[in-house]
Amino acid sequence: MIYEKMIDELGTINQQIAELETISRRLKNELIARGVGKYAGLDFVAEVQHYDRATINPVLVKEYGTSAFVQQVTQVKTVDAVVVKRVAV
Repeated sequence: MIYEKMIDELGTINQQIAELETISRRLKNELIARGVGKYAGLDFVAEVQHYDRATINPVLVKEYGTSAFVQQVTQVKTVDAVVVKRVAV
């Protein structure tokens, strides 16, 4: 069936992306280990930055906020997803 080829192609691409992301994380970690600053290659420039990012703990919001407050600050989005897994061989 035509879907079989499409699904296998998508699975192969997802696998390649995962491998590239692993390489990317390793290279980023190596740059981070060198410290904050700008680093130049032949074609690209990278900058290592260090900063704080604030987040809100949703568990604590639900624990300490009223149900009306939690409903007011909660955004629900509908998501379409495709999950691809390798067939057991």
